[in-house]
Amino acid sequence: MTRDAVPPALRVDGMTVAYHGDPVLWDVSLELRPGCITGVLGPNGAGKTTLLLATLGLLHPLAGRVEVHGQPLEAVRQRIAYIPQRRSVDWDFPTTVMDVVLMGTYGRLGWFRRPGRKERGEAQHALELVELEHVAERQISELSGGQQQRVFLARAFVQHADLLLMDEPFAGVDAKTERSIVRLLHRLRDEGKTLLVVHHDLATVPEYFDEVALINRELIACGPVDTVFTDEHIERTYGGAIR
Repeated sequence: MTRDAVPPALRVDGMTVAYHGDPVLWDVSLELRPGCITGVLGPNGAGKTTLLLATLGLLHPLAGRVEVHGQPLEAVRQRIAYIPQRRSVDWDFPTTVMDVVLMGTYGRLGWFRRPGRKERGEAQHALELVELEHVAERQISELSGGQQQRVFLARAFVQHADLLLMDEPFAGVDAKTERSIVRLLHRLRDEGKTLLVVHHDLATVPEYFDEVALINRELIACGPVDTVFTDEHIERTYGGAIR
């Protein structure tokens, strides 16, 4: 198969989503190339999180179709990892860091098999990759925000997912932790993974992402950062001049 014939890692075609009859996404279509990081940017209420949830099938769109590596979502769901916003997670739930990472193995083990020595070894290795092996038996609620985000990345590692959808992974973390997470995301990309990342900081877009999708209820533009991330597109996305 030639490079041009390789299907997109993700294709969203004509996605329209409404809450109580009010459209929050309108006819959004985009494609992600395999092995790249795409940032999703737009103002508050633009539909960025809605796009991720509808792509995952957690919201039912009024219209639209999703394909992952050329196949329907239902056929390849286990190839997708989702890292939600930190504020949407109940961090007080009594579970250890190791148990959270092991959750990434449940999809391939099925309902009736428990993680064994092999899966625990994978989880330990994933925690080493995110430099958290020393907190494996601590309660997840005891970790800092940046550590919690890295635990979710470790869970994605053991899930063996090749498409990761991430909702504001840098929210609420300090600058050092943000740089650490960016290095992990770039490592995943360099290993051939594809990432779709909701983001809000315009200044870091050229450094963090290969491509960008600008959204304000509808898709304004999507493509390589150096061609799409322009003043004109940013102004159309945010409704005015942006410094």
